[in-house]
This record gives sequence, structure tokens and C-alpha cells, in this order.
Amino acid sequence: MRAAILLLYALLALAVAVSAWLFAPPGMLILTLAMGAVLVTLAIIDWRTFILPDPLNAVLAALGVLMVWQHARADWLDHLIGGVAGYLVLLGLELFYRHVRGIDALGRGDAKLAGALGLWLAWQGLPLLFLIAAASGLLAVLVYAGLMRRQFTTDTPIAFGPWIALSGWICWLAGPVILPA
Repeated sequence: MRAAILLLYALLALAVAVSAWLFAPPGMLILTLAMGAVLVTLAIIDWRTFILPDPLNAVLAALGVLMVWQHARADWLDHLIGGVAGYLVLLGLELFYRHVRGIDALGRGDAKLAGALGLWLAWQGLPLLFLIAAASGLLAVLVYAGLMRRQFTTDTPIAFGPWIALSGWICWLAGPVILPA
């Protein structure tokens, strides 16, 4: 079983490397590879532990700031708004759900991850980020429930970080095609 998991991790790393090589914005291959490595690490940790570590979210945010400084200085305000808005949207959703249901549904790490990705994508990329994250998470739950014949309820914990990470990766690589300037 451990060998299968290691093989899966290796395939994820290969997929990140190949997709970065093929689709990274011009002049941003190294930053894109670093982003991908952090996103894969965050996704794996959240999948296994339901925790998105603050230091890794901070690294992703710092890489986003570096990307803006090197490649998007003219649009720095859009990226800053994206970072703040990404964080606040999921923070608001977390607090609203806690108020309505009296339980925690999203962790603060999800909001921090969305904020870090907002720095990379700018505010214009956030609707697509949240749409793809929600759709891929829902699809994964439906497939998993069907394959495993497992019942999911409103109390079943589901890691959302992997789907935010996947969505961020897709939006970063395909965003210029999907959302032309």
C-alpha cells in the first residue's frame, strides 16, 4: 500500500512538472514549478490530516508576491485585492456556516489558501477559482461515494483544500485562455 501511495505522489509531481513545462506563462516556469510543489504538498497534507499548515500557505503567498513583483507590477492592486477577497470570501463562508449550524465546516487554512491563490490570480480569477474548486470537490465526493458505496451526510468531513489547490493550478495555467485580458 505504501508503494502505491508513493507512486501516486510521484505521478502528481510528474503531472505538475509536465503541465508547468507545457502551460506556464512565459518567463514564469520556475515560479510555476514552485507554486505547483507547494500546492501538491498542501493538498496531500489536507487530504490526510484536514489541516493546511500556515507556513506552507505563507510560502505560497510569498511566491505570489514575488510573481507580482517580477511579472505583474502594473496590476499589483488587482492581485492585492484578489488576495484579500479570496481570504475574506471563505472566511465569511466559514463564519456564516458556524453561526447557522453551530459547527465548523471550513477551516481557516482554506481561507488562507484562497487568499494566497488570490495573490497569484488577481480578483478577476476568483470566481473561476471558487467555481472549479466547488465543482471538482462535489464531483470527487459523488465519484467516491459511488465507487466506495459510502453514504455521505452533512456531518461527513471532506477536505476542501485539495480542490482549492487543484482549482488554483488550473486557473493559473489556463486562466489566460479562459479569462482573456
